[in-house]
Amino acid sequence: MSHVIALMEKEAGLGYRLAGVDVRETPTPEEMGRQARSLSLDPGVRLVILDEELFLGLPEALQRTLEESRSPLFVPVPSLPLRKGAPRPEAYVARLIRRVVGYQIRIRR
Repeated sequence: MSHVIALMEKEAGLGYRLAGVDVRETPTPEEMGRQARSLSLDPGVRLVILDEELFLGLPEALQRTLEESRSPLFVPVPSLPLRKGAPRPEAYVARLIRRVVGYQIRIRR
C-alpha cells in the first residue's frame, strides 16, 4: 500500500499521477466518503489528499472526522485551476498550518 494516496476526479488526479502519487478516482462525494473510510483503517496509509470540491460535498460529521484524523492525515486541496474567489496559495497554506499546528503562523516573502 502506498503511503500517500489522492482521492480525486480523473482530470484533477493527472498531476498527482505524474508525481508518482497513487490516485484513486472518486467522481462523487459519496464515493470519496467510502474510500476515505476504508483508507482510514489502513495502517500503511500516512497521507490522503482530497479534492476539496468533493470533500465539501461530504456530510459535515464525516468532514469533521477526516479533519481531526492524525493517522492518516486527510488534507483537502483545491483542484487546479484555482476557482475565482479561492484563497491565495499563501492563505491556504497558512490555514493548513494553523489547523495542524494549532496556531497561526505569518508567512512572509
